[in-house]
Amino acid sequence: MSFVDNVVSPIKEDLEEVEEELSYLVTSKLQPLTDSSLYLLESGGKRLRPSLVLLSGKLFDYKLTRLKPLAIAVELVHMASLIHDDIIDDSNLRRGSPPVNYKWNNKVAVLSGDLLYTFAANSLAELEDSNYLTHLLQATLAMTRGQAYELVDSGDHGVSIDDYLTRVRQKTALLMSKSCLLGARACGGGDGAQAQLEGYGLNVGLAFQIMDDLRDLFGTRENLGKEPGKDLKEGVLTLPIIIAINRSDRRSTIEELLVNEDPSREKINRGIDIIKESGAVEDSLEYSNEYGKKALDYISGMADSPARDSLASLARYLAGDIVEGEAFLKPEVM
Repeated sequence: MSFVDNVVSPIKEDLEEVEEELSYLVTSKLQPLTDSSLYLLESGGKRLRPSLVLLSGKLFDYKLTRLKPLAIAVELVHMASLIHDDIIDDSNLRRGSPPVNYKWNNKVAVLSGDLLYTFAANSLAELEDSNYLTHLLQATLAMTRGQAYELVDSGDHGVSIDDYLTRVRQKTALLMSKSCLLGARACGGGDGAQAQLEGYGLNVGLAFQIMDDLRDLFGTRENLGKEPGKDLKEGVLTLPIIIAINRSDRRSTIEELLVNEDPSREKINRGIDIIKESGAVEDSLEYSNEYGKKALDYISGMADSPARDSLASLARYLAGDIVEGEAFLKPEVM
C-alpha cells in the first residue's frame, strides 16, 4: 500500500463517494461547459483539499452527509483556480496534458473557471449555516488577490521572503486552512478545535507550497508532467529563487533568466545549478520543515485516532520528511 493510500485509508470509501458526486455534478450541472470541466476533473489530482475536509471531520462527530457538499465545494474552487492560473501563465501543460485554455481556448477557460467558482459558492449558499459560504469566499478572495500580487510582482526582483509568504498564504494555504476548519465545524468541533485545525491547514499549506516550488526546480519531467524550471522560465519568484537572488554572486544570471521571454533549456539548467549552489535549497527546506512542525503542534493535543495519525503523516510528508519510505521530493535530486 502506498503512502497516499495509507493517509486516506480512514476516509477511503467516503472520498470515492465524493469523487463520484463530483463527476455527477460536473456532467449534469455545469452545462454548457461540461466537457472542459470534466476534462480537468479527470486529468488527475490528489484531492488533497477534500481529504482535509473529511479527515478533519473524522476527529469529531463524523457525518458524511454534512461534509460532502463542503468537500466538493473546496475542490471546485481549487479546479477553478487551476484554470485561471493556466490562462495567466499561458501554460501549455497541466499534469502532462494540455490545460483547458490550450485544448479549447481562453474564452472557454475563463468561463469554465467562473462557472466552477460560482457553482461552488451557490451550493454552499443553500446550506443552513451561512458561515460555510463566508469561509469559502474568504479563501477565494485571498486566492484571487494572491494571484494578482504575483502578477504585479513578476518584474520586481526585490520581492522579499515576507512578500512571498504572504502570497503563498493567499494563493495556497488559506483554502487548505479553510478546508480543515469547515470539516471540523460541520462535525461539531468547537471554536477552539476549529481554530486548531485552521492553524494546522495553514501551516501545511505553506510547507506544501515551498516543497512544490522546490519540486518545480528539481523534479523530473515524469513526475511533474512538464519540464523542470517552469517558474524560472515564466519569471515567477518562488522562495528558493528569492533566496538565491539575495545570496548568490551570480544573481545577475538568474535575473536575466527571469526576464527572458523564451530562455533555452541550457540557461534554465544553469539557473537551477546557481540556485542549488547558493544554499537556497537547504534554507527553503528549513522553512518548510518549520511550518510542518507548527502544523503538528496544532493537532498534538487532539485525541489519538487513525484520522489524526493521517493528518500528522501528511504534515510531515508535505514538509519534506520521508514517511513510510516515500518522499514528496526525493532528497537525492536536490
